[in-house]
Amino acid sequence: MRERVMGTELLTVLSPGEAAAVLGWLRDVEAVFSRFRPESDVSRANAGGLVAVSELFLRVLDEACAHQERTGGLFSPFLGAELARLGYAVDFDSVGVAEPTPSGPAAPGRIPRPQVHLDHDDSTIRLPAGVAVDLGGFVKGWSVQAAADALLSERGLIDAGGDLVAWRRPTDPPWRVGVTHPLRQEPVGVLELPEAAAVATSSVVRRSWPSATGGRLHHIIDPRTGDPADSDCLQATVLAGDLATAEVHATCLTILGTGEGPAWLAEQDPTAGWLTVDRGGTVRHSPELPLGRTT
Repeated sequence: MRERVMGTELLTVLSPGEAAAVLGWLRDVEAVFSRFRPESDVSRANAGGLVAVSELFLRVLDEACAHQERTGGLFSPFLGAELARLGYAVDFDSVGVAEPTPSGPAAPGRIPRPQVHLDHDDSTIRLPAGVAVDLGGFVKGWSVQAAADALLSERGLIDAGGDLVAWRRPTDPPWRVGVTHPLRQEPVGVLELPEAAAVATSSVVRRSWPSATGGRLHHIIDPRTGDPADSDCLQATVLAGDLATAEVHATCLTILGTGEGPAWLAEQDPTAGWLTVDRGGTVRHSPELPLGRTT
């Protein structure tokens, strides 16, 4: 099944009933977390004041904050204001030429973590002035993984815009997933996935838009500066045990670059595989990554 949800294309290799259930679940999640729907929990929280939110919102934000703490703030779910400043305040298909405002000194949404009021008993949130939640890529990975975990099928695949979860029986042939070069738009290679795997890709090319000051802007924000990441890494792909973690690690790899990033990831998750493409087009990958040829 192919559908569009969460601003991306959804591909499932499942029974019709399971595919419909996954699509319905992802649409429900989108209604809670979209920055572009005024009635969503995220939009209402970002508008300011003490806001009642759903248990789903609190659960996902808690998990995102746990990743923020684990990565020392290199991943942050509180960069919505920075994205809006750069022109990404509407659905990506509607983003035009942006006139970004200067980032200035470190804002509350950056390192360290802002003082967010969360009350789980009353299911409420209050954000500090100047801070906005953005859980876009993280919640996509989290919700796809949750959908896969809830299914009973022995073999399946859920792919949301290239970020995917796949599982199979030990005796089944492996899922083979292609990785595309961001500059040449040709296959880099094919990942032959283990029995249960998650693959996430972070790219500064895929979601980028022109700046009125020249050049291009993109949606991978470095929390240390509040500006688009400016490392040598154009694209990072991570193979991990769950998709939310893979999303976080791919984002951090892109921010850190091809020099510092792999060593950082090895400390965070020694079992994770990775592949990067730098600004010169050079492809590097971890030795254990199950990368095969395209033919």
